[in-house]
This record gives sequence, structure tokens and C-alpha cells, in this order.
Amino acid sequence: MASGGLAKEAFAVRAPDPRTRSVWLTQLVLAASVVIINLLVLALQPAVFIRWNYGVGAALVVAITLAALAIPWGRLPPIWVLAVPFADAIAIALIAATTDLRFGYLWVFPVMWVGMHFGLIALTAMLGIIGIALLIETAMDPGAETALRVIIVLLSLTFIGITSHLALRRTRSLRRLLGRQAKRLTVTARRRSAAERRTAEILNGIDTGIARIADDGRVLAVNDAYSRLYGLDPRDPLLPARSVEYTGMRGMPVPLADRPFTRALHGETFTDASVWLFTPEGEWRTLSVTAKRLGAHGEEGAGILLVVHDVTAITYAQRERERLTAMASHELKHPLTVMIGNAELALEVDELTPRTRGRFEAILHASERMLEMTNSMLSASRKDYSGRDDFDHIDLRSIVLDSVASFHPTASANDVELDVQAAEPLPVTADGFRLRQVIDNLVSNAIKYTPADGHVRIIGEAGSETMTITIIDTGIGIRSSDLPHVMTPYFRSAHARETATGTGLGLGITREIVTAHGGTLTIDSEEGVGTTVTVCLPRGAGDTDTHAERRV
Repeated sequence: MASGGLAKEAFAVRAPDPRTRSVWLTQLVLAASVVIINLLVLALQPAVFIRWNYGVGAALVVAITLAALAIPWGRLPPIWVLAVPFADAIAIALIAATTDLRFGYLWVFPVMWVGMHFGLIALTAMLGIIGIALLIETAMDPGAETALRVIIVLLSLTFIGITSHLALRRTRSLRRLLGRQAKRLTVTARRRSAAERRTAEILNGIDTGIARIADDGRVLAVNDAYSRLYGLDPRDPLLPARSVEYTGMRGMPVPLADRPFTRALHGETFTDASVWLFTPEGEWRTLSVTAKRLGAHGEEGAGILLVVHDVTAITYAQRERERLTAMASHELKHPLTVMIGNAELALEVDELTPRTRGRFEAILHASERMLEMTNSMLSASRKDYSGRDDFDHIDLRSIVLDSVASFHPTASANDVELDVQAAEPLPVTADGFRLRQVIDNLVSNAIKYTPADGHVRIIGEAGSETMTITIIDTGIGIRSSDLPHVMTPYFRSAHARETATGTGLGLGITREIVTAHGGTLTIDSEEGVGTTVTVCLPRGAGDTDTHAERRV
């Protein structure tokens, strides 16, 4: 390590700065030119070497070149570099003296170098030395032609030096300008990068999923919430999502063409598209998805912004509110009916005093108003159970098959045989989610109250006007005295409480959903033999033959 550090230090000391490298290059070019000239002179006019000044000048150029390469310029002040071009000017003066070969053009090398790397004072000094050498040559060979040649050479070198100096100044000015612009661009790029990082941090800090899609279908960016919801790989969000979209909880998978992301890729905009998502963690999430168009800004083209809100908590809260409303309306109807009936019976008694009769009439009228309010609450909850005013055309058989498939593991674990018979489609116009809830409740109850080695059979039949689902089990059955109360909220028979846990709400809610769809739910049971539940729904206009056949 120590030797490596010393080597680096030695290299740092010896490494020339740009000006030193320029000295080396210029001096080597001059030396190469002198060597080539000497070879030509030796071949064509060897008598020139007899002159002492020519040999001294050529030897001096070689010596200056070796010195320029050997001297550690990095340790010396930059001004000392001027010694090289000035010494070259003197050497060229010796080469050019007393000869007609016009070697004075070699002065171009030191003049250009001084003009490009130093100021006007150094250039003036260089031209002064060359002028003195030319004056000496003129004095040695006086004459008009010699004087004219000296003037032309001096003016030409002056023009070359000034041009080189101005060109260098322009180059340096342009370099400084480019440097300032580069700094500004760097600062701007850093600011933009910081702004993008802050924006990404803000987007990643919110619970709303966001995806930006270009018009050509490229996914430009997704935030952490979107990646988390859809189970994307944060390192490569373009990989397939691990979460699966469904039309409803435990419902049918959303077709690829109808998925919000696919619709957004095709440039479609929409608001609050609802979809159920089954995550890799095994959780059901309700999403509200909106696609908005983004305009083009500068170099950024137009695209689509996909905004995904997780409304699972709101959905469950809404369902709980609907359930509580339905339960409250049911609970209020029974005591109100009793109060109205007793008040009417009391008013039939002739011996009542006017004061007592007035009080009973007030009780009767108040109870009737309360009953009307309760019926209004029940109607509203029934409408909520349906989910929306306009139903979809669905195949009830597909819902039955999906529900039975989901309960097969439970049935197997309890040693209960689960069988479904639905040979033909069962088209209905209804809320698929709510009907799935009906089938799930009934199948779950049948399995729960059927002992080991029992049998649960689900039969689907299509009539001319109605679709019928019959669920038959060989379970514990229901006593005839308990049968009228099984749909009353919170009612559970003693045998049912001993067999399995429950709340006593499922059948009541199931009947409300079926009634909201214009259907009927009937229960026949014999204790110790089993129970038969029959659901009849109006026939729908849709025909889902193809889809149902695939499910079978």
C-alpha cells in the first residue's frame, strides 16, 4: 500500500498541467520540423552545415527540446515556461542567419505558442526579439530588398501572433460561457431531480394507488401504494401483478379487457369503477378506480393517470349500516305490531271512559306512524341489499358452482359429501354479489349442521318463469316449534347452539336479499332427518350459456 501511495504521489508530481503538455507538443513539432529540414539540407545543400550559426542553431533546438522534456514544469511557476519559446526564437535566428533558404518561417511556432498561451506583453517581447534578429541580419546584408523582406516577415509574424491571441481569447471566453451554462444546467438538473424525488416521496407516502400510463401503452411510473395493492415487484413494476381482480367478493374474475388497467391502456377514461381485489396475502379489498387524461406539457406527452382508492373499510361500514338498519327494522316491527293489536283490542271494549279511549287512540296512532317509519327503513335496506336499481344479466348456475367449489375443503374436513346438480344455465337479472351471499349462507349452514358422513345436495332447475335452487342436507334438522322463528334475527334453537356457533342473523338477511330480488325462500325440515331450503327467483333475460358451459 505504501509503495502504491508513493507511486501515485510521484505520478501526481510528474503529471504535467495542460500548459506543460502544450509546451511538449509544440516543442516536439518544432524539433521534428528542424530534423526533417536538416535531412533535406544534408541531402540537397550539404554546404549549409559548414556555417557555424546553422549548426549551433539546430543543436540548440535539439537541446531545448530535451530540456523541455526533462524539466519538471509542475514544480516551477508557469511564467518560467516562456523560456522555451524565447530560446527557440534565438535558435531559429541562428539557423536563418546568413542563408537564402528562408528558415525564418520557423518563427511561426514560438509566435503562435506565445500568442495562444500568454498575454500581449509576452507576444510583444517575442516579436521584439525576432525584430532584433532581423535588424542584425539587415545590418549584415544592407539593401532595399533585405529591408522589405524583414518588414514583411515581421508584419506577417505580428498578424499571426495577434490572430492566435484573439482566437485563444475567443476560445477561452466560449469555454467560460460553456462552463457557466454547464453549471446552470447542472444546478437545474439537480433541482429537478430533487423535485422529482420529493414528488415521489409524497406520492409514495399516500394510501392512494397512482399509475401513470403513456398514450403508447408504456407504464411511466407507479407509487408504492399501487404496487402494494396489486402485488407488483417494486424493482420491476412491469412484471405481472400477483393480485387478482374480481367482479365481487369470491365472485368471477374480471375479464382482461374489462380490467381498469387494460381500459386505461386503451385510452379510456372512467370514474369510480368498482372492483374487488384478492391480494397475495389472502385479503379481499374493494377498490374504486378512476382514469383521468393528462395533457401534454413540454417534452412530456399526453397520457392517462390511474387513481386507485382502497374503499374496503367504507364498504364494510356501509354493509354494517345496512345490516343494522335491517335488524333494527325487524326488531321494531314485532313489538309495534303487538302494541297496535292490543290497542285495537282495547278500543273494542265499550266500557272504556272517554279519557282512557283517547289515550289508547293516541297509542294506536303513534304506533302506526312508527310502524310506517319502520317499513320505510326496511324498504330502504332492501334496496341497499340489492346494491343498485339496475341488475345485471347473470347465470345463477355459475354462482352456485363457484360457491360449492369454495366450500369443498370445509365439507371434506367435516366428512360431509357435497354434491351439485345443475345441468343447464339459470339466467336471472340480479345482483350477483348478493346472490352469492345467499348461496354462501345456505351452503355454509347446510355443511355446519350436517354431522360426519352426511350429505349435502344442491339442485338447480330452470323453469319457464322462475329459477329454483334447492339445498337438501341430512343434518340435525329443525323442530316444528322452532321452524317459524328461524328467520327471526338472533334466534337460534337449543340444538343449533349445542351443535355449532353462530349469531342467528344469516337466514334473516338471506330472506331479505331474496325478497328484494322479487323471489321467495322457503324452509322444510324434520328434526333428526334434515332440512330442505328452496330459493325461487324470477327468470332473467340474459343468456350465459357459453360461460356456464365453461364453468362446468
